[in-house]
Amino acid sequence: MKKTALSLAAAAGLLLAGCTSIESTQNFNGVACGTETEKAACQTLIQIPGFYFFGLPIITGGLGDGKVAFFTFTQTTDNAVWLMTKEVKSKGATRLINQHMSVTESYIPFPFVSKKILNFSATGVRSAGAAPRRTADPLDRML
Repeated sequence: MKKTALSLAAAAGLLLAGCTSIESTQNFNGVACGTETEKAACQTLIQIPGFYFFGLPIITGGLGDGKVAFFTFTQTTDNAVWLMTKEVKSKGATRLINQHMSVTESYIPFPFVSKKILNFSATGVRSAGAAPRRTADPLDRML
């Protein structure tokens, strides 16, 4: 009976944990969302969820849309920024504005288990009228 209950709890955890989600839109309905010298290329939201047992990761969102990682702490600022810059570059943006990052935590009825979600949103912009171009920064070549 205990094995069945534990198996059901693990299966429910997998279904409820979700995975990393990256959503981007380039539809601004004619509203200028950039600055005077820059045009908005995309608005992007990244969510990295995770379940923790006594603060240790059990299931977290992986480093990609729809990915899951087990027993790995992936909810870091570095990972969120890496995913964001990769996504906005694919949409033609050369800079980020209006960045907002937050972590929400909630405890679930299962003893000593918490769920955290890292949210990161930003607007990707590029120079108005200019074609997107790569910088000479070696970190850009890695992505």
